[in-house]
Amino acid sequence: MDVSSKSGHGADSMWQTELIVHPSDLEIGHFIIRLDIPWLETPFPLQGVLVDSKKTRDWFIEHCQWVVIDYSRSPNKLRPSTNRVSQSAVLAAHQADPNHPINALRGSRLDAESVGAALKAYSLLDTQSRRLIKSFADRGAIEVKTAEKVVGELSGYLERNLAAMIWLTRIKDRDDYTAQHSINCAILALGLAHVLEWSTERVERAGLAALLHDLGNVNLDLAILNKPGRLTVAEYQHVKTHTTIGYQLLSDEPDVHPDIARVALEHHERPDGLGYPDGKQGDEIDPLSLLVSVVDVYDAVTSQRVYRPARSHHDALGILWRGRGRKFDRNMVETFIHFMGWVAPGTLVRLSNGDLAIVEETNIVHGFYPIVRKLIPGNVGYRAGERIDLSELKDAEGKPRVKIAEVLPDGAQGVKVKSLLVSALEE
Repeated sequence: MDVSSKSGHGADSMWQTELIVHPSDLEIGHFIIRLDIPWLETPFPLQGVLVDSKKTRDWFIEHCQWVVIDYSRSPNKLRPSTNRVSQSAVLAAHQADPNHPINALRGSRLDAESVGAALKAYSLLDTQSRRLIKSFADRGAIEVKTAEKVVGELSGYLERNLAAMIWLTRIKDRDDYTAQHSINCAILALGLAHVLEWSTERVERAGLAALLHDLGNVNLDLAILNKPGRLTVAEYQHVKTHTTIGYQLLSDEPDVHPDIARVALEHHERPDGLGYPDGKQGDEIDPLSLLVSVVDVYDAVTSQRVYRPARSHHDALGILWRGRGRKFDRNMVETFIHFMGWVAPGTLVRLSNGDLAIVEETNIVHGFYPIVRKLIPGNVGYRAGERIDLSELKDAEGKPRVKIAEVLPDGAQGVKVKSLLVSALEE
């Protein structure tokens, strides 16, 4: 997938010079500038590495899920062969258009006004989502109009406060996973469907389907659903029934569109046929289900669960990238990754000088060198420090002195990202 920073339409545009590939697609002579793992965990210099031997290539195949090649610095200009020329061309054209929805988060920033509005909106909609799920669990009936209202309001808030709303999906500070997961998936599904340029009706249907996709969980044994250890075969079979349970429950509601019920059934189906409950593959799976499966996995991976810790934004994107074309729809994965960005506003990062920071604003021209808020360690945790534009920190030769070395999960190192960022923006 080409990686755009909206630097323009000319021959030197980033979307024309940078490409994300699986390490097995690397050739001798490719120059690598980004990885899915911290540079500090590699034997290579932070400024990038030339693939100059089979040994170097094999190292990346063994250790990485994806890498980014810079063709302007690569002696070998050969791009990996693909049978997706038309699809890739369309995606590349979108990435080069600064006004296309796929680039809406690039160059965006978090400010006090947008974050404040998003926090209030998220809290209200989260409460409504919890009530919706509890009402269904208690009475067995879906309040369809309430669900539609939640999605409609989400869509409106996204349009006005996109960066802040997307950021809030990564702040996992609630104890009710099902409710928070549902609303996060609805936000992400609305964003991805909009980027894919679906009709307004279909965009809102995607949001509603994502909000309700895990409804079958309300009928599962909570002891099994929240079991901290590995599930037995029988327990896993029980958990998998949430797809058929959700489908039946939604199918019984006359006001629920059939496509939404189908998503509850199919969101664990996979293009390679190894999903469940029916082992559907390829075109047998509805596109709406394929979309929800992408955002479902992203939010699940970045969430703290009783049986595993939360993983970072990069980890989640790496899992999606590695599974593209097999576990997930290729075009939706590549579109979602470009839309979300490798470093988005609100991301907790470790800089190459060892400092922790929170990304406050992405840089359109220098995509990998955003504006960050440095974190200062103290006796009772961290406090927000100075605001730094990484693209302006250069050495005598004009090369960047500090870059992002690692993207961390929210909450890592005990950092309370939300409170720190809110207090910093209010200064």
